[in-house]
Amino acid sequence: MHEHCFLTATLSTLLAASLTAQNCSDNTHVITLVDQAGVPAPTSGDPSFAAFADDHVYMALPPSLPSGLYYVHVTDIIGGHDEVLSLNDPADRFVLVTNTAGVITLALPFSSNPNPAFGVGLGGSGQSLPVFPFRSADWDPCRFKAWIGDCWTEPVDPTNPYLLMGGFDAAHNRCCVRSYQRFTVGDGSGPDVSGLVFEDLDGDGTRDAGEPGVPGVEVRLVTPGTSQSSGTDGSGVYAFANIGGGAYDVVLTVPAGWTATTPTSRAITVSGCGDQRNPPFGIRRQAQTCNGLTIGFWGNRHGLALVQNLGLLAVYPSLCLVNGQGQYVTFANLDQYKTWLQAANAVNMAYMLSAQLVAMNNNVAAGNVGAGCRINDRDVGSTTIQDLIAQARASLCAHPYTPSGSPYRAEQERIKNALDRANNNSNWQ
Repeated sequence: MHEHCFLTATLSTLLAASLTAQNCSDNTHVITLVDQAGVPAPTSGDPSFAAFADDHVYMALPPSLPSGLYYVHVTDIIGGHDEVLSLNDPADRFVLVTNTAGVITLALPFSSNPNPAFGVGLGGSGQSLPVFPFRSADWDPCRFKAWIGDCWTEPVDPTNPYLLMGGFDAAHNRCCVRSYQRFTVGDGSGPDVSGLVFEDLDGDGTRDAGEPGVPGVEVRLVTPGTSQSSGTDGSGVYAFANIGGGAYDVVLTVPAGWTATTPTSRAITVSGCGDQRNPPFGIRRQAQTCNGLTIGFWGNRHGLALVQNLGLLAVYPSLCLVNGQGQYVTFANLDQYKTWLQAANAVNMAYMLSAQLVAMNNNVAAGNVGAGCRINDRDVGSTTIQDLIAQARASLCAHPYTPSGSPYRAEQERIKNALDRANNNSNWQ
């Protein structure tokens, strides 16, 4: 059977089961527009409008609504236009309502969506139906009307069926139900799109209590012809301000050393009215080797061979390494490096910090320790080796000579001790 004919026949069968309703005039069965938790939206300046801050609008059906097949959609509210503004698949707008002693449950009989995003019904009873996504009409922006009805003109047009007015339809000997509610979205300033990137510590794809946001992660807002970027703040939140209506992809750039535990791209539709908060992106640190080797190793023949093979002598000037007199050092050959390393002492704390820093730098360069490995240290707390190396380098560059009495000596000693314990594998988190 042709798909259109099958749909028409199926609709007719389901419709016949709903014709026993007797109360069927317009708004006899009053719908309520609610959020996902079933809480009715407040009214705007005009009490006939429900007011929503964002696009997540749900329709809660009254306990008096008869079971049957209904059509739900969103239009503008100016007479003469009556344009359908719903952007969901037309098949998703045909809703099968089951009323069991006043408890409403819903199904989408023609949808291919395996997990319809139903919300909670009014007062926490039954289910409510999402009426988003939708777009805003240019001639009456951000003002809408949500409709539901069980009678429409024949033949059925699944892309735009026309609902008949509520009341008795004598021509077809049927009772038609139709209800509607007006609503507004947003505050007129234009929508913001925002979301969160979190560290998924258990890798389950869901943000649990205690899983922190990740700062400094790039997220892009993409259309076929444009792309704009936002970095997450200290709490892991990203935001795009004053976004125009339309279809977008929100795309996560997974940082090096991390893997994604949620989809990295999400398609969204923005009405151009209300702010939109997206589901969070989860990322998890990749498994890394965290196996330090000590100053002693990096001064013996095995360590010296690795320094030579990895070309590390050329890297050391960037670390701000110093000697006992607070002078920055470079090494023309391995013997100079070995002599400097083995003579390290804490008379100038910056010298001893330099020795522990160069050992950890070597560990990372050789792949023994990942830059994202974390320590939980009694002196510096919880941090990554990458951050600890950066702290050591910054302190040495700023304060190359820290003998007894120096105000910077205690800070350098704390960093030196944390590096020493990591090189000895005693403070890994």
